[in-house]
Amino acid sequence: MSNTISLTATKRDSLGTNASRRLRAQGSIPAVIYSCGAENINFQLSLEQVLKIEHHAGMVSLDIQGVGVKNAIVKAVQYKAINDAPLSVDFLEVKAGEQVSVVIPVEPKGEPEGLRAGGQLEQVIHELEIQVSPAEIPEVLMVDVSALQLDQELTVADVKLPGDAKALGDHSQIVFQVRMPHTKREETEAAAPAEDAAAAPEKK
Repeated sequence: MSNTISLTATKRDSLGTNASRRLRAQGSIPAVIYSCGAENINFQLSLEQVLKIEHHAGMVSLDIQGVGVKNAIVKAVQYKAINDAPLSVDFLEVKAGEQVSVVIPVEPKGEPEGLRAGGQLEQVIHELEIQVSPAEIPEVLMVDVSALQLDQELTVADVKLPGDAKALGDHSQIVFQVRMPHTKREETEAAAPAEDAAAAPEKK
């Protein structure tokens, strides 16, 4: 499941707060690649490029002029507090043969069987951290919830992952569950004592 975005970027030599402000004023966004055992690489992207990869969980192939091609993942995008405009982007270089830890959105697929019994689908976890080879990083994890009955759940261990991916954290944590809505649950619980009382034999 290859999920790579390719970008062409320009290396930048002027660093510091003032240089970054001038860059943003020209419509570009400062960026940096961090790499274990090597110097950081500072470069710039257009705002359009940043908007393209800001929520991208997969690989980014960066062809940086004067440097060459670097494969990386987006580690963080800093935003301006006032209007959420991108301020800078941090990348982490990924080398062949190594795995990375990434956080992937989780979404349901299908309609649970339990809905027919009056239940509703509840999503407890909206993101899942996985360890995976860069070429196998998915954009989103789709979880089939169609077989879920009322009062059943799917845990992290039940989520099907691509390729050699492994889920990190507590595998017993609930991701999806089908439960009776609170109002119906309260009505059912309130009605139960009354039904029990009506069914009990009259004492003499």
